[in-house]
Amino acid sequence: MEAGRIWEPGTEWNAVRGLLAHEASTQMGRDRATTAEPFTESSEVQAAIEMTRQARLALATAGSLPLEALPDIRPILTRCRADGSVLDGPEMIQIVPVLDASPKLRAYGRGVREASPSVATITDALPRFAELADRLRRALDASGAVTDDASPTLKRLRREIRERRRQLATELERAFQGHDADRLFADRYVTLRHGRYVLPVRTEARTRVRGIVHDRSQSGQTLFIEPEHVVDANNDLVQATREEEHETARILAELTAAIHVRLDDLDGLVGTIGELDWVFARAQAAERMGATAPAIDTGRTVALRGARHPLLLAQSWKDPSRTVVPMDLELGPDRPLLVITGPNAGGKTIALKTLAVQALMAQVGCHVPADEGSRLPVFDDVFAIIGDDQSVAENLSTFSAFVKQAREILERADQRSLVLLDELGAGTDPDEGAALAQAILEELAERGALVIATTHLEPLKAFASTHPRARNASVEFDTATLAPTFRLRYDQPGQSYALTIAARLGLGPELIARANAHRSEHAARLADLLATLDANARTEAERANEIERIRAEAAAQLAKARQSAAAAESRAQAIVARARAEATALVGEIRRALTAEWDKLKRSDRSRRSLDESRRRVREVAGRMEALVPEAPVERPVALAPGATVAAEHLGISGELVEITGSSAAVRSGAVTVRGPLSALRPAPPHPARSLPRSCCWDRPATRRGTASRNISTMPFSRASQAYDWSMGRAAARFARRSATSWPVTPWSSRSATVSHRRAERERPWPR
Repeated sequence: MEAGRIWEPGTEWNAVRGLLAHEASTQMGRDRATTAEPFTESSEVQAAIEMTRQARLALATAGSLPLEALPDIRPILTRCRADGSVLDGPEMIQIVPVLDASPKLRAYGRGVREASPSVATITDALPRFAELADRLRRALDASGAVTDDASPTLKRLRREIRERRRQLATELERAFQGHDADRLFADRYVTLRHGRYVLPVRTEARTRVRGIVHDRSQSGQTLFIEPEHVVDANNDLVQATREEEHETARILAELTAAIHVRLDDLDGLVGTIGELDWVFARAQAAERMGATAPAIDTGRTVALRGARHPLLLAQSWKDPSRTVVPMDLELGPDRPLLVITGPNAGGKTIALKTLAVQALMAQVGCHVPADEGSRLPVFDDVFAIIGDDQSVAENLSTFSAFVKQAREILERADQRSLVLLDELGAGTDPDEGAALAQAILEELAERGALVIATTHLEPLKAFASTHPRARNASVEFDTATLAPTFRLRYDQPGQSYALTIAARLGLGPELIARANAHRSEHAARLADLLATLDANARTEAERANEIERIRAEAAAQLAKARQSAAAAESRAQAIVARARAEATALVGEIRRALTAEWDKLKRSDRSRRSLDESRRRVREVAGRMEALVPEAPVERPVALAPGATVAAEHLGISGELVEITGSSAAVRSGAVTVRGPLSALRPAPPHPARSLPRSCCWDRPATRRGTASRNISTMPFSRASQAYDWSMGRAAARFARRSATSWPVTPWSSRSATVSHRRAERERPWPR
């Protein structure tokens, strides 16, 4: 794509690239952002946009890339590439963090492989530098100085140097212990001059200290003398120091050679780090802007919904009071010319710049600050004439500069070009300027270029209304507040409101009235017509916005109601499930208690004490069940008459109501007639009667001991088991309580009890 003067300064593309570079973590990433060139192949653009999408997923999964405080080592690698060069320790130590970034990035890629496979593929291919990194860390400290462990020879030499220095200092300090030391020495310390240990001797005592003078103080009162008896020791120290320097230089040369061998891999690592940083900078910017991935349209259709200029968004980050008004931008091959009119400072130029930067952002792989579903084609060239390009040095007026740029565009524009023209036809006679502008637009339409132009010229408004391949649009102006709304309206030209804006900016009312008087009658009628259209369109837009707001509120309330209903249903299901589980556990516990009691009665001697104890335990079970089972809802009484089919739920039987006597009633179930309380009966649909076992006929008189014994042994538990089988709620608890207080306690008859007990065992429906 074409780069250079036509893009800048009109489209502010460089400023947008700088905004993207601000999101990068390394200098390599920032340089990659500021020099980003748009792709011109659809496949490359789509791949870059997809990479940004995966980087956003990686950010959400694992956070930012591990690139904190990573230095730019490209100048160091360039110096290392020169023949015979040796890097310094501080230079080489800067390479270590970059080498350590390789395993960190590979680990990051493994962590985001599922969400961002393309990022993982890049990190997996990073070269490995574990051996080189360990070698540099072992040989250099954090400041880049060579350590003692860099080589055995260096370690030995440094140990020897430290020992010689200690011995020399000890030997020279003995001179301060003499009785005349105060007269000989200016101070009592050992110092260094030119790498040799010396003593500070007074000038007047020069002849009393034999040795070599290496320096003199600025006052001339002190001489720094190396005593002759330590000359050889100093020579040995200097020699050891030189050997240490040579060994250090040799180590640095070896380390430089090791780096030189891996230069290509290092260049690849640095390049990949810069590329990854650039990709994640795009992802970070997209998150901050609330951007979406644009669809690449092969049919050369521009459809941006809710587009915002990224530089205006950046201003709103700093000053939230500066809201950004989104706009819809539409352009297609069937009507490739869009002429935007309207008031000054109303947003016409912002529309041009927004389309330019969003097209360029998409073609470098960025997500664009627009609504979901926006589409953009891929352009080979983006031409923009925005702003005044006059030049005194080049002898160019405003109109001359426009003509020169228009000539360059007409020479190169084709169907894969986007052309943006601001204030088309200005800078010369309005009639001739409009004619030239119309000819330029027609020529660009014939070449297939997509064109957006802004203008204030009435002939161009008429051209856009009548030409089959052109379309009018205008920026909205609120006549009530005398301020632009920055919204774009299609298929309707707009007026400039020049006099209204001039009055708003401070020109006197008398001057504005005089200007209105100078306007032609036709222009005034046209302005009034456009103002009426503006007012009607604004009213319709407000009504549509209100309808949309009401619809959105209704949809939100419906969604909230559905969510509340779903939550209530979920809670109800949970409560029912919990109650069912509790009831099941309780019934099981009661079943076990009754079974245990039955077993005890079978094994016991049936004395009054044992029967009372059993009755007490059954009452306890009934009490626990009543405490947990909620009260049954109060049912409205139903009149019962003899002959009706009724059910005695507490007994688990149904049959024909035979007789009602006061508060009691007789029910015939099969061959057995049972008498009980009338309040315990409920209407039941007719069905074959369920016969009640003879052992349950507890209201018949016991005329023989055997019969009484049979009633004692079988009646309560037979009834309890039936009540449990048919109703595990309050009926079981109520019947268990009643049974516990109404058992006959006639003494047990051994033989008849045994016979009746066995017969009851065969007859009763005991739960298993």
